Amino acid sequence: MGVTLRGVNLGYMGLDMSLLVNKAEHVGAPYNCPAIAYIIETPQGRILWETGLSARCPDEWLPEWKQVVDLGAVTPEACLEIRLEQLGLGPDDFRYVIQGHMHTDHAGGLRLFEDAGAEIVVHEDEYAHIMSLDEDKDFFARVDWAFLGDKKPTLVSGRSMEIADGVRLLHLPGHTPGQMALQLQLETTGTVLLTSDALYHHENYVEPTGEPQIYWDIDKWRTSLESLGQVARENDAWLFPGHDETGIQHFDGRKELKAIRFDEGHTYA
Repeated sequence: MGVTLRGVNLGYMGLDMSLLVNKAEHVGAPYNCPAIAYIIETPQGRILWETGLSARCPDEWLPEWKQVVDLGAVTPEACLEIRLEQLGLGPDDFRYVIQGHMHTDHAGGLRLFEDAGAEIVVHEDEYAHIMSLDEDKDFFARVDWAFLGDKKPTLVSGRSMEIADGVRLLHLPGHTPGQMALQLQLETTGTVLLTSDALYHHENYVEPTGEPQIYWDIDKWRTSLESLGQVARENDAWLFPGHDETGIQHFDGRKELKAIRFDEGHTYA
């Protein structure tokens, strides 16, 4: 059995496109921003990459967050618990749940795994950061991960770690202190990089590039984007951005845009 990958669309948030890609033409332009998870099958067990929005986020988010992000289209049917049920899966069907970072639009479904056997995986810098917070701020919602004080996660240290055959985590700080990407080696598709918000959207990457307005440290974000690009070029990788249904495929020193499929029956192998 090799490594396989399938995408799970977890609904759409409404926001100003310039928050993700700060270009003049995007100011005031509405964007249906997808929340995304991925299911990865490996010989060592099933992995869930990120958990999207909580079905309760309209009631839990701070008012200032809801001023910039429209949650009107976020329904329980679009969120993780029901989407997994539709796929015949539940919390105990995963060996690992990996959080690229812990913002509430990526970690909102994490509490589903509080009593499950899955190992929750975060970077040590991300864990230290969230554990230092005494209030909700900067799109970190404590209700998403409060249980991690008792159920200790598996912590990734350093710049990279292989978590399963053909599955490697890369530390790419900047969006948050412990932002990670996931590098997969698929037999037919080749190398895939799940970027989380180390790369929000393909326009952060293709020329002319556009930087985001939401970040923890923009200089580190830029450096991490350069590192991500180097890994992509060296491996002819396909980049899957954190909030986009269009990826960037590298090949033979070139790159092109390529749609990412999220239809239920499609698996990348």
